[in-house]
Amino acid sequence: MLRSDKESIENIKVKSHSFIEGLEILYRRDGNAIWKLNARRADFTDDENTAGLSNITVTIQKNGMTLSADKGEYDLIKKNFTINSDIQAEATEYRVITSSMDYDASTGDITTDDKIIVEGKTKKFTIEGKGGTLDSKQNVRIHNDVKATFYR
Repeated sequence: MLRSDKESIENIKVKSHSFIEGLEILYRRDGNAIWKLNARRADFTDDENTAGLSNITVTIQKNGMTLSADKGEYDLIKKNFTINSDIQAEATEYRVITSSMDYDASTGDITTDDKIIVEGKTKKFTIEGKGGTLDSKQNVRIHNDVKATFYR
């Protein structure tokens, strides 16, 4: 258990087969909360640099988007995470569905090489394709095989 908010997770020394139940990570940049990751369980690797996560929820503070997935991995050194199971991302105006994603803490970009579907909630539309990026300004770009359908 951490003694204060000032202690960081990378200062925890773990041994193989170590795990944490009920993990919560709050990522801050320039004093502002960027995202919060919750996982039911984090299993640490032998090199102590990464943790396998299960039952993940990530909330992006800026737009209130919530990502949910069954499993992923957190890099304790780079503070990046990868989700490698089906993902549902919910925001106020849209929903994103894909089967993997990588978050780069240095840029704030989320990327996937897999099929991606973006569905509008209030303005009805569906955009799908292969590969995509959600940048730190919340711009969504789908890279290949894009198909868009707009409903009246």
